[in-house]
Amino acid sequence: MTFVAISTIVNGVKKGLPIHYVFMPSNTERFHFLDGLRGIASLLIVIHHTFTTHIVAFLDQHGWSVPGFLLLTFTQSGVELFFVLSGVVLLRPYLRSGRRLDVKNFYYRRFRRIYPPYAAALVFGAAVVWVILAFPTWYSEELLPFSFRELVEQAFIFNFDGVYFNIAWWSLQIEILFYILVPVIIHRFAAARRFSYRRLWLLITLTLLLTTCAQVYLDATHPHIYSYHATRLIFYKFIDYPICFLLGVYLAASDSNPKEAVLFILAGILLIAASWFFLPFGYAGCGLVYAGMIVLMFQENRLKRLFERPLFVWLGERSFSLFLTHVSVIHLLNFAVSNFLPGRNLLYGAVTRLLMFPVCLFAAMLLFQFVERRYARGLQTANRFWPWSGRKKEKPDQAAVTGF
Repeated sequence: MTFVAISTIVNGVKKGLPIHYVFMPSNTERFHFLDGLRGIASLLIVIHHTFTTHIVAFLDQHGWSVPGFLLLTFTQSGVELFFVLSGVVLLRPYLRSGRRLDVKNFYYRRFRRIYPPYAAALVFGAAVVWVILAFPTWYSEELLPFSFRELVEQAFIFNFDGVYFNIAWWSLQIEILFYILVPVIIHRFAAARRFSYRRLWLLITLTLLLTTCAQVYLDATHPHIYSYHATRLIFYKFIDYPICFLLGVYLAASDSNPKEAVLFILAGILLIAASWFFLPFGYAGCGLVYAGMIVLMFQENRLKRLFERPLFVWLGERSFSLFLTHVSVIHLLNFAVSNFLPGRNLLYGAVTRLLMFPVCLFAAMLLFQFVERRYARGLQTANRFWPWSGRKKEKPDQAAVTGF
């Protein structure tokens, strides 16, 4: 046993870690390129809410519907990437090493990690809506009325009426549903040998068939709760994403090779093409493409190093704050500019779009600095307010050692 290994064990014990954690190599892994991918996912979502609608409308008007459809699919796919990454990051320590899941502690940590930043973002989002409606301009007509009842209802995250102060929050309830199912998933797939590559494809096929039948049925009989012809951003939309989480579970439990990764990507591209005819196929298709990319990054050091760069890691660690605040910031910025311009003209579009990304990012930096980082663990850039400041590597906390 090397001196480094002995030092690692001694330091782990001094920090109060259980001795079996210290001796579990898979639990000590922290893949910073996954943080970088989270940053990319958050950027896609911001781009989707900032530029995509107007670009797609322009393309449709000029008869370029297919490029517009592909752009729409690509920019909104940040949600699918987040869901695949959730499975990989959360479940790997349990499915790889047999680490025991303390259910009560798991739910407590998830609540502590998610809810304080969400609560702060909720107050901010509600305040933005109130200000816009209290001091109306032409832009104020585009927002739903503010009410304290909505504030209380949205505090519970799960949403059944599609009303949000910040429309981006709809996907958070799907993520939390996955957290609720984690104990069942770990019990079912506790050993990697139970989740073979062949079995994965069988599960993907069955899941795709079952969800397609359910989607068609609900769209025909209960379009008020689910429809693929109209946007229903409510709890029942979870039916669109089980394959994304399934792929995350598989990548957490098993290793894949580049050939399998290519098959993931090709199958995903076929499903994305098929989504022109049946939209929900695109969600599964994007999940497959991202699963293949993640496998390739585990295998290819050059790709891994690219997304492990400090800027990507810095952005990834602020991705949740960016996700939580960006739509509210967009509303606030649009409102501010609407006080000086008479309508949605070219100047309005240029000014708002030029300022949106830096202002959204700065708001995310503030939420991260004053709220989120207090509840996040294993951060590498916790003390860097600006991405270029304090480049000295942070000391990992207990979560970095345990891999969670």
